[in-house]
Amino acid sequence: MSLRFLFLAPLLLIPLAQKPAAPANAGAWKIDAVHSTVLFKVKHLGTSWSIGRFNGVSGELTLDEAKPENTKLGVEIDAGSVDTNNKARDDHLRSEEFFSAKEFPKIAFTSTKVAKSGEKYTITGELALHGVKKSISFTAEKVGSSNIEVAGGPRIGFLAQTTIKRSDFGMDGHLDAVGDEVELTLAIELAH
Repeated sequence: MSLRFLFLAPLLLIPLAQKPAAPANAGAWKIDAVHSTVLFKVKHLGTSWSIGRFNGVSGELTLDEAKPENTKLGVEIDAGSVDTNNKARDDHLRSEEFFSAKEFPKIAFTSTKVAKSGEKYTITGELALHGVKKSISFTAEKVGSSNIEVAGGPRIGFLAQTTIKRSDFGMDGHLDAVGDEVELTLAIELAH
């Protein structure tokens, strides 16, 4: 046996560590909070964008790619986990003037209808925010999948986006300074 084979033999085993991507309709997927991000973007003084995130997110997806209408999504966000990289602003956003995080600690989205067109999904559901429930729709796209044992097994990823008006959810303070339209982005990774 040549020395060259001994050095190259371990490289032949690398493909064995990655299994084929998981079947997409094999039950419930849990949001991996460590590898998921919920972002929001809003205009400040009509001049620039202020961008923030929520550090606490959880949820579950039951995906049926063959029959998208059977797909169900539930997402829960910790309102108090708002993070704009500025403590004073974050405390203000947690206050009664914005999220009222003590009174309404959770922001929740529950799907009611899912449709697929090409590679994109339209996910419609009820958003519960600041004590108000309203129907909204996200445009979502599956952005990847993997099945690597050392990385926790089967995983899938989605990017979902929508725009809401914060005044529709009773957060109508400081509209002269902070925009009414808020762009939401969910970059979520889910594990089986």
